[in-house]
Amino acid sequence: MLKYIENIIMKILNLVNQPAKRILVLLLILFSVSCLKLCAEDQTPAQAQVSREKFVAEAKKYVGSPYVYGAVGPDKFDCSGLIYYVARESIGKQLPRTSKALYSYCKIIPDKNKEIGDLLFFKTNNTAPITHVGIYIGNNQFISAISDGPNTGVIISSLNQPYWQPKYVACGQFIKSGKAKNTEEVFEEEVVKADGEKASSKSKVKLEYKGSSFYKPNAKFPDAVTVDSTVFCNWSLVSPNEFMLKWRGIDIHSNVRYSKWILEPGIGLAFRYNHGLGVFQMPLMLSATVNDFVRFYAGPVITFGQPKMIGTNEEISASVFPGILGASFSTPSIPIGDSKVQLVQDISYTVFNQKDYAALPFIQSVSAGLVLFTGIRVTFGLGTFLGK
Repeated sequence: MLKYIENIIMKILNLVNQPAKRILVLLLILFSVSCLKLCAEDQTPAQAQVSREKFVAEAKKYVGSPYVYGAVGPDKFDCSGLIYYVARESIGKQLPRTSKALYSYCKIIPDKNKEIGDLLFFKTNNTAPITHVGIYIGNNQFISAISDGPNTGVIISSLNQPYWQPKYVACGQFIKSGKAKNTEEVFEEEVVKADGEKASSKSKVKLEYKGSSFYKPNAKFPDAVTVDSTVFCNWSLVSPNEFMLKWRGIDIHSNVRYSKWILEPGIGLAFRYNHGLGVFQMPLMLSATVNDFVRFYAGPVITFGQPKMIGTNEEISASVFPGILGASFSTPSIPIGDSKVQLVQDISYTVFNQKDYAALPFIQSVSAGLVLFTGIRVTFGLGTFLGK
């Protein structure tokens, strides 16, 4: 099967004779495959509950194993090494290796919503904001690998113990909730009875919105700040005289967002070589990150050079404001160290006008301004990066 897929990819690449276009096509193929993975990973609450139970059951197997700093199993562990090993063995999940990175990776949830299989984070000393992590198993108990004290190694502890109570920081979720959705909004509607009288009827519609995995409503600076950078290859399909794939340049996007609010607002700056129009541009973007997979952005654009319409020598003018409007769609992330890596597909429209600043005809406006960006994004929490 893999050989068959490889042959198809090679045949597609052989149809494209320019190196830049080959790279672009390969990125598009990778993005499509990752999007299929996104669909496959959408678990129901029942499936998530099974994953949680497998995760906890696997962790219980290692109770009594010794603590060894830096160990990741199979017969000895440190605290994050236990999480790393158990997640991989039980549910095939590749997690970050350190407790600090796990804290950035997980979605922080209210204590009242914690479920078995969630991760509990602690600050046991002043070396870092997060220094210990365990697996919640219910009844205020958790499994973790302990380095010192009367009992060491992989043991079961209680959040009610005097040692752990003041050191507890937060609960993090990396497996989807196993509970049925319980956020409800009540709508009232009129119902006409058979005798013509009107009565009020209430119906409940379940609503839920979780934000991104970096959303931390209780975080303080710098843990409430998330940073990402993306490298893009730019392309388009429309020009004034033809419809075909065209390489449009390269982009580097950097974005900083405030992760304490559920709709995470941010500000970004891009450096763009617009090969299609022969200019260099710097968009300044205000963004709203909806979740791990969707972001919207807009803002002014500063342009250096004289833009010319694609395929012609006709000079046009670039608009500063209104400038750019776009949306970004990302695949599920891959944890690498303290950061996350995703494939990203952006679509944006940048405003250009005629030389006298009058509006361009529709097809020319689309040809100049509508561009797609395919690239790779690296995201990390500012607090994790600074080690504070």
